[in-house]
Amino acid sequence: MTKHYREKAAHNWSEDSIRLITTPSRSAKNSFFYVEEAGYFQTKPGYFTEREKLNSYLIVYTLDGKGFLTYHGQKYKLQKNQAFFISCMDYQHYKTDQEELWEFNWVHLNGSSIRGYYHYFQSADSPVVTIKNSSDFKSSFQQLIQNQQNFTAHSEPISSKLLTDLLTELLCSVHSKFETETYIPDAMQAIIRYLEKYFNTAVSLDHLAARFNLSKYHLAREFKKYAGISPHEFLITCRITYAKNALKYSNDSISEIAEDAGIPNVSHFINLFKDREGTTPLAYRKKWRI
Repeated sequence: MTKHYREKAAHNWSEDSIRLITTPSRSAKNSFFYVEEAGYFQTKPGYFTEREKLNSYLIVYTLDGKGFLTYHGQKYKLQKNQAFFISCMDYQHYKTDQEELWEFNWVHLNGSSIRGYYHYFQSADSPVVTIKNSSDFKSSFQQLIQNQQNFTAHSEPISSKLLTDLLTELLCSVHSKFETETYIPDAMQAIIRYLEKYFNTAVSLDHLAARFNLSKYHLAREFKKYAGISPHEFLITCRITYAKNALKYSNDSISEIAEDAGIPNVSHFINLFKDREGTTPLAYRKKWRI
């Protein structure tokens, strides 16, 4: 297993291509999404990049032509208005088609909350997505590149805003086919309704699989595909939501609320609540009663 950064590349691109390397400030690294490199490439025959173990994330948006990506052992074709979003820690190889030369915008980015966006994006089956609002996405990319070329005191927060726009559009595009509840298969809808109703009972993956006559592995995979989280995480979300409501609007004790939420071990309930909400149940109650 490779432990250190490595890269091979053929830097075959046109003279009017743009490659910008930035040095983000300490405050940008602590507070914002930030650009590490960005640019526009009109490739020439033979262009490719092969890389792994780089602590960065990469968005590439195809403007024209055709490219190819190898990532997580799978090969993908990249066409106009398609983008990919990957972690550069993992092995990647991307290259131009030799006939339909690849033209694209790209940005290496990072930030304190980037992993959350990437984790959500990964719930899809592919790192490649067709952008729904391609004109807005292209405009945001162009503004991002221009913002790097004309640095001002406001460049870093503006870049962060534009990167957020790009990431949000990626997430909306990759999950667009799951936007309406009617698309969710009846079996998954039934499981969601069941968990919402019986969240305070002892519900396990084995129990759900037996009740709905599904393989537990298939159930877990399909549930996450359509709900975005695992059945277990959805169950915890239902329990914490119930507890928050009870803490706000009832005088029940913490132990009573924990019991009613389906988490009879009070210590476990407190730790779980703090992990999800960043505060203890008692502190949460006090905050809402000031």
